[in-house]
Amino acid sequence: MAKKNKPPHLSNRDRSILEFVGRYRAATPDLLQRSCFRRRDSDANVRRVLARLVKHRLLAEHGVGTSAKYYTPTRRGLSETSFPSRTPRKLTEQTLPELLAVAEYCTAKKFRKFTPTEFALLFPELWWSGSRSSVYIPRRVAGKLHLQLLLIDRGGADRRITSRVRRVIAQRSRLPKFRVFIRSGRFEIVVLTGLVNQQTRIDRQLHRNSFGAVSVSTALMPSLGNSLTLER
Repeated sequence: MAKKNKPPHLSNRDRSILEFVGRYRAATPDLLQRSCFRRRDSDANVRRVLARLVKHRLLAEHGVGTSAKYYTPTRRGLSETSFPSRTPRKLTEQTLPELLAVAEYCTAKKFRKFTPTEFALLFPELWWSGSRSSVYIPRRVAGKLHLQLLLIDRGGADRRITSRVRRVIAQRSRLPKFRVFIRSGRFEIVVLTGLVNQQTRIDRQLHRNSFGAVSVSTALMPSLGNSLTLER
């Protein structure tokens, strides 16, 4: 009877790669190099490490050519992390750039987003079933916990973002504990967009409106650019 292949010994760096891909559901070589490798590590070394993890079916590789490649978790890879070991959902042409934009933002800011399960366990009083798809990031400001919510700009009229922001605030204001975060200025919203002109228009719309104690800003994520162009 053939023995089941066992995964190789995993280094701390290997595990950090699997954790990153498990948390964000997709990652490019560049994102993984910046988040999991040392600055002096060469591109060749990054490719070698990722190829080994793919070979052992701990990561799935997609795309053609170095610049177009991205990696997603596998059931086997997730079994080596703190995340549930299950078959990952397939990504679409819309979800992939959104996931990469979130990962890019968190890497650039040195933030780490909550998974839906983590958020529900840590903040049951702030969670409801409709928030499963929300992207929350914890921040410490002057010793107090702040929550940042990421919204993805999917194109269309820039005024729609204002409506989405108001809807997000209204939904969370129904929860007493969340209302405390909002009224105390500890809830922030950041809109991720991939086009400079679109960011300018959204900023203009946001500046024309007041959202009370909620800080609302934008961040430019180039990985969203192509998807927004296709949407138009």
